[in-house]
Amino acid sequence: MLRRRTIWILLFAFGLGWFAANQGDFYAAELPDKPRPGQFELTTKSEGYLRTALVHIPPGYQADNPPPLVIALHGAGGGGESILVHDGWAKLADEKGFVVVAPTGLPARPRLAGNFLVNPPLWNSGQLREGSPRSKIDDVAYIRTLLDELKEKVPYDASQVFATGHSNGGGMTFRLGAEMADRLAAIGTVAGMVAIDNPQPAKPLPTLFIFGTADPLLPLAGGKSNLPWGSRTTPPVKDLLAKWAQAINCQTKETIVQDDDAMQRVCYRSQNNGPELTVLYLKGHGHAWPGTKRDIPERAREMLGPNTSQLDAEVELWKFFEASTK
Repeated sequence: MLRRRTIWILLFAFGLGWFAANQGDFYAAELPDKPRPGQFELTTKSEGYLRTALVHIPPGYQADNPPPLVIALHGAGGGGESILVHDGWAKLADEKGFVVVAPTGLPARPRLAGNFLVNPPLWNSGQLREGSPRSKIDDVAYIRTLLDELKEKVPYDASQVFATGHSNGGGMTFRLGAEMADRLAAIGTVAGMVAIDNPQPAKPLPTLFIFGTADPLLPLAGGKSNLPWGSRTTPPVKDLLAKWAQAINCQTKETIVQDDDAMQRVCYRSQNNGPELTVLYLKGHGHAWPGTKRDIPERAREMLGPNTSQLDAEVELWKFFEASTK
């Protein structure tokens, strides 16, 4: 028990990017009335809660020539800064000239302060226990409100809005794709679970799913896994993908496009020449964001699995997003 607790403390400090640890010395000014390059905080009220998001505006931003927007959603226990900084989205936004908004989820017990081990910030992706306080909060409604308010303050190209996320944030990305497809051009996730039943998006969305075959928190073959907050049992990943493929009118049987020592790329072909589901299986990789800009202690990897991939997930996702609108 002591050894396991030590591992979770390491995860708490390094592995999953707990937002308080990442943001303890971090300060972002409120978003100014006139947008300018930098990283700012936007506070939005939704269902009686004050919700916060970090907005990263790239150099060269021009309101009269609005750029694309990426919605980046952290994993359970994380925060907006972790996915912006450690997972590379802020740096890539500066290089490519798009805006990123990275909201922070409400804690599991939303009226209390967030804490990684006992009250983690997370998303209502469909994974939460029915009837729990957090499962009653509509995060899709919040993201809609966030996009509306952001549009007024930082104009962006509404035809090029993309959503991405990691782990629980990846699951929330699938939920946005199912319930908010009218506002999105494409989605992409890393180690996210399709947790809602019978998804029926308003339109098919191009989808990229990146997944490590040695992920112990979402096992490829399905089964029981241990999280910092308890255990869970999940179906095989291919069953989840088939569910999403069917939702976006694709075949439920995959076609292998590439297969080498590092990665297998498969595609679920559209049944009517529409958007497709593309999957990158990173061989031997675990749960960490591929290309993460942080060191994960060796003992923490026992829970997260190996961090072996040379792929930069954010770069691959952005390439996919760009291609989806051409």
